Amino acid sequence: MQLSKIKMTFIFALVLALSMTFTSAVYSDSKDGWKGYGLYNINASKVSIISEDVNVKLLNDRLAYNGEFLIRNQSNNVVKAVLGIPVQGIDKITLMEKNSVIKWKKRSFGSMQNEFAMENRVPKEEFWYVYNLTLNPGETKLLNLSLEAVQLQEEQGSYTFTYYNDRKLGFSNQVEKTSLYIDIADFQPYNILSVQGLDPALLGAKGDIVLKAALESTNTVSIKYMDVTKAALNRLQTSAMYKPREIALTFIGKNYSKASSLCDEYLKNPIDSGISQEEILFIKAESMRRLQNYDKYLAIVDAMDYSKLYPLELKNKIFMDKMTIYIEQRNNNKLLNLYDELEQEPSESTQILKAWIENSSIYGASMLNKSNLEEVVQREERAVEKEISELERWYNQAMEFKYTPIILFAAGLLLGLFLRISKSKKKRKKSMYIYRM
Repeated sequence: MQLSKIKMTFIFALVLALSMTFTSAVYSDSKDGWKGYGLYNINASKVSIISEDVNVKLLNDRLAYNGEFLIRNQSNNVVKAVLGIPVQGIDKITLMEKNSVIKWKKRSFGSMQNEFAMENRVPKEEFWYVYNLTLNPGETKLLNLSLEAVQLQEEQGSYTFTYYNDRKLGFSNQVEKTSLYIDIADFQPYNILSVQGLDPALLGAKGDIVLKAALESTNTVSIKYMDVTKAALNRLQTSAMYKPREIALTFIGKNYSKASSLCDEYLKNPIDSGISQEEILFIKAESMRRLQNYDKYLAIVDAMDYSKLYPLELKNKIFMDKMTIYIEQRNNNKLLNLYDELEQEPSESTQILKAWIENSSIYGASMLNKSNLEEVVQREERAVEKEISELERWYNQAMEFKYTPIILFAAGLLLGLFLRISKSKKKRKKSMYIYRM
């Protein structure tokens, strides 16, 4: 009986261990963050990755990855391929072929090195998800790899997405043809801080990017992004003083009128030396903008010292919001001046915003182009000058008319007489109150 219990316990432990090792999804330690690795041919089998079609959705501190890989057995023999991807940052992963889930096994780099003598074929990451596949001679398989991963937070709350960064290192993840589709959730162009390996003009209206490349032209793609408004609010929420925290929480709660009033109160008595006046003014201005009080918004931001904002990239949000208001108001002169400001601002994030604006169908690339704007402003100025010249011409013609002085004298007499009669009538209409007993 005792022996039977021991056997049952052993079997249960074995089943539990196997269920944790072979499965379609995993919840693992993701403290290191995702590093943008692709699918590796671990055992150097006669399998080629013909094409890779990857979709990535960026969600600030997380990303969702879905990739289709077309692999082919290039030999005349049955091949047992061992494919894998490093664990780092991944907290859920699935590999499928047609409608079948391929089970994974978590292995250490050391154990794989001992078995396959990989010798620089893969990065030296400590743990891997490993998949075993069998392909017949000349057989092609379409694999779907989906995963969810953690993005590590960097300074001021920014995040960086990187892909293809390992393709030039001679590893076993080379792909003949590759395409990458990036979708940035809640996209705002002023939240993009820097890019590498792509033209900022490729950023779509909704934050979508499509890149296609062959093996020899594949370069690292990197996007650094940050929710600048959230970063500003987080700064206030971490204050040791109650008032800045109250302002942030009220704004987050969308009570913009109260948030504006709280900003006014704080500005009369600033109590946190670590928070600049501009940081509070930004919240007040943003409250006014969301209440559609654009005149008040513009008055605040036009008098603001952008160098004292936190984060500094908030200036790009202000540039874009001002531009939106000027377009709505059809104020081309101010649009042109703002465009000059964008050109003179040297920061990479501002130049990315400028490139996006120039190529955005939402903002009208044909209008938001400096040469076109200058032409529009010049046309408007010429129209005003023409109206003024027409008025001057009519005035000169009127003054040259020989009876003009008599007409002006008569008009003056009539106006004076009219004003006198009007004043007299008002006096007669005044009533008198008589007190009677």
